[in-house]
Formats: sequence, structure tokens, C-alpha cells
Amino acid sequence: MSEDKKASAAARLGLHDSNGELNISKQSVLAAVGGWLGIVEAILPALVFVSVLSVSKNTAAAVIAAVSVSAIFLIIQVVRRRPLTQAIAGAIGIAISAFLPLRDGGHPEDYFVQGFITNAIYLTVLLGSVLVRWPIIGVLGGLLLGGGSKWRQNKAQMRRFQAATFIWIGLFGTRLLVQLPLYFAQATEALGIARIAMGVPLYALCLWFTWLLVRGVLSSGR
Repeated sequence: MSEDKKASAAARLGLHDSNGELNISKQSVLAAVGGWLGIVEAILPALVFVSVLSVSKNTAAAVIAAVSVSAIFLIIQVVRRRPLTQAIAGAIGIAISAFLPLRDGGHPEDYFVQGFITNAIYLTVLLGSVLVRWPIIGVLGGLLLGGGSKWRQNKAQMRRFQAATFIWIGLFGTRLLVQLPLYFAQATEALGIARIAMGVPLYALCLWFTWLLVRGVLSSGR
């Protein structure tokens, strides 16, 4: 197993390798959410959109302001040598967020539809991985353990990794359960607040609970 793959798996779980021992820290969790730049990037566009919409009551102005902020962050990431696939995905996301509310028949809350799509995709993939007994957190844990799929033959490890994967299923499912009713109620400002509140803070919390569940398995397997 290459060190790059192990490092990537650790980063996705918000972990760092210190002298051969995996652990979690403020720094590793911060890195997992993209650092301070990633946090600001996740919060600021939605905040700008809601703020401008509240003051101006103008959907076009709110969309232009928010999309401009997102575009600036995209440029910064490209300059910092962000992987091309991520940059393309980011550009597509910005385009969708701009197009939907500004199209004929569009509404301000359509700015957030792209987020619903992303959450639904993650939810579907994670749930599918549990149903086929290849929980995503187990796959990442297997990379760190260096034993391939051996963890699948260990019932205790399988249960731990399934439970950890359900944490993330809960995250993406809860976002949809809370935010979709606000979308259909056209409560745009409340939706924006919910989007921000259920973003980075909940993501970091899920990383912590995931570590609590799987740290015993990862520590004993290394």
C-alpha cells in the first residue's frame, strides 16, 4: 500500500500520523475541512447571498455577489495548484448555483439546490456501501491498516466501520431532512442559515465521533 494512499485516507478521516501512531487533533480536523480558507469558502458565499438578498430583495444581485465570492475562492485554489478535477467540479457547482435562481421561473432558494444534489449523492453512495457490506469508512480504514479487505472478515471491525459510516449517512440525511422543507416553504433566509450551521461545524463533529468509533480498530491493527 503506497504511503500516498494512506496519507489520503488519513486526511479524509481527519487524522494525522505521528511517529507511526494515528491520532486526531485540531490541526488534522482543520486540514480535513480545507484549512481556514476552506472554512471561509464554505461559509462566505451563502452568507453573502442571504445578506444581500435580505437587504436588496434582489435575487440577481444576491446571486452575482455570492457567485463572485465563490469564483474568487476558485481562482485562489487554482493558483494554489488545486487538482484540476476539483477545480472543474467547483466551476460546475458555481455555474449551477448561478443558473437555477436566474433562469425563467427560478426562485431565490434555487441557489441552494446544488447543495441538495451533493448531499443526496453522498447519502446514496454511503448508504449503498453499507448495504453491499463495503462501508466507506471501512474502505478508508483498510487503507490505513494496510491489510486490504481483511477487516471485512472481522465482525467487530465490520460493525465499527458500519456504525461510523452511518454517522455520515446521518449527517447528509439530516441536512436534507432539515433543509428541503425550508426550500419548499421558500424560507430562503432560514435555509441559508441552516446551510451554514449544518456545514463545517457538523462535519467536524462527525470526524470526531468517527475517530471515537474506529480508533481502537486502527490502533490495534497497526
